[in-house]
Amino acid sequence: MFLALTGWSQNSITQGGTKGYKLKLNVGNATGATYQWSVSPANGTTTNLTGVSGDTATIVWDGPAGLYSVLVQVTDGNGCLSEPISQDMEILAPGNLIFATNFPGTVVCSDLAGGNEGSAPEHSTSSFRITYAGAVNLSSAKITIKNPAGVFVGLDGSVLANQDAPELTIANAETDKEILFDVTDSWENTTAGNIDFEILLLSAKTTDNSDITADPISDVTRTITVSPKPVIAFE
Repeated sequence: MFLALTGWSQNSITQGGTKGYKLKLNVGNATGATYQWSVSPANGTTTNLTGVSGDTATIVWDGPAGLYSVLVQVTDGNGCLSEPISQDMEILAPGNLIFATNFPGTVVCSDLAGGNEGSAPEHSTSSFRITYAGAVNLSSAKITIKNPAGVFVGLDGSVLANQDAPELTIANAETDKEILFDVTDSWENTTAGNIDFEILLLSAKTTDNSDITADPISDVTRTITVSPKPVIAFE
């Protein structure tokens, strides 16, 4: 009897993430077959697998960060038992994905009317870096940018047409665990005080197709603060 475990190519997941598994019975009588699922060590999940007897299972990987295995064995319709099979899973701490501390939020001067430069020396963008402490390189990351009115915008500051799906995907131009990207800071501030544009790191995808979710209580926010234009008048 031959049993195969299929599913996503993913072999690591952010703590609290969910993954679906499906089995294929290549040899044996599938009619009336029952499957026994388990996780080792058992504290890798709170999912109750004792009641799962079919060829699919969904597991919430909410245990401590570390290495685990999902194990399956089948009793086919003839009452014959298969060899057990397994697939490894690494639970990653969500705080592994953050903004680099040496790329903090920025404070810039407002542009002048008509988009004319309001800073000396001139500038046009603020740079930020995403870092990941896991074992695999990053292929992309997802962020959002929100303007002072609470509206989502793109890297160039333009308002996004679909405010219900504001995530921006930033591809990694290198083969490493860091993603460097630029956001325009050429904005005009017509108020008497500072205004803020908020950049939020949501998640990333690794080169082995794992989805890493950023921990919202870790260092996942950057701000571009635009100072007001000085105002002068004749007395």
